[in-house]
Amino acid sequence: MISLHVYMNAKPGKEAELEAGIRDSWIAAMSKQPGFLRAALLKPFSDEALDALGARKPSHTFEVVSFWESEELRLEWVARPVHDRVFMPLLELVDSVAPTLQTVEHGWEL
Repeated sequence: MISLHVYMNAKPGKEAELEAGIRDSWIAAMSKQPGFLRAALLKPFSDEALDALGARKPSHTFEVVSFWESEELRLEWVARPVHDRVFMPLLELVDSVAPTLQTVEHGWEL
């Protein structure tokens, strides 16, 4: 199993639109693909809450984490036209996007 982590920074004033696009378009389409297991849309705590906790402030507005049976199946999803149809419009709403992949060594209730 692998996990894809995509870090996105919304353009000023585009946070709500980006969140809706991630949730209602990108993850909705992704969840119907062979090999998809699950996904989560993560949003950092407020700066004030993180300061109170002594926690590090993330450098992104959103993190999307998706879990896949294999990297091969994830790449098949990326190669499908529906991927570009739902993902490319999100690029108009972001200042930056940075992906990374990880191997899931152990999972609990995934």
